[in-house]
Amino acid sequence: MLSNSQRILLSIYIPFTILILLFDRAFPNSEIVQYTRYVLMVSLALSTAVVKKRKPEQKIMSLSFLFLVIADFFLVFSTTIDSLNMDLSMFGILGFMLAYVCLILAYQRNFKLGKEELLAAVPVVGIFSAVYLDLFPHLEGIMAPMALVFGSMLSYMTWTAICTVFRGYFSQKTSYLIAISGILMYICDIGVAYSLFHPYYSSVYVTWLKNIVWAAYIPGWTLLALVINEDSK
Repeated sequence: MLSNSQRILLSIYIPFTILILLFDRAFPNSEIVQYTRYVLMVSLALSTAVVKKRKPEQKIMSLSFLFLVIADFFLVFSTTIDSLNMDLSMFGILGFMLAYVCLILAYQRNFKLGKEELLAAVPVVGIFSAVYLDLFPHLEGIMAPMALVFGSMLSYMTWTAICTVFRGYFSQKTSYLIAISGILMYICDIGVAYSLFHPYYSSVYVTWLKNIVWAAYIPGWTLLALVINEDSK
């Protein structure tokens, strides 16, 4: 069962996600869509900052939202500022890396490496390897090792999020929220990687790809906000 505050979060951010998807299809690459999404994520971060946190892991998870807002500014919001004629995506990538470090630290409780954990690693590592090999010819300079480090961190975060289901530290409901949140972030960042580095998807605005990114990104972080609003582990 979801608490009242968790239901409120879902009732706000899921409809807004649908609204953003509809607006993005009607007005592709519109600045108003970018502004709306950024304000939405800032408000989500603020909601996690003010809520009372009963567990130290919730405090660490909440810190990840600070890095999320910073990363989003450099990756998305800065592109709407005409006078800012420079690529700041590197700072955005670093911001998300710090956010994922926070999540890894929070999800590592009762760490173990059993059969379930090894099986969970197979699709995560397999998909990342295929994506990296596909994009590698298009990565220039420092972006090749940077993408490898970022992708490895993303994959580890996703894997350890899934593994919370097997480790028994968090409640079953919380573990599933964490696992689904991690998977959605993983899907989102794969979509972002193609939109940034693939020669076709980076040269034109591909609405269906952006829809996948937004449909995974906002709900993924919203589910994490539900975990921070959870009264029990």
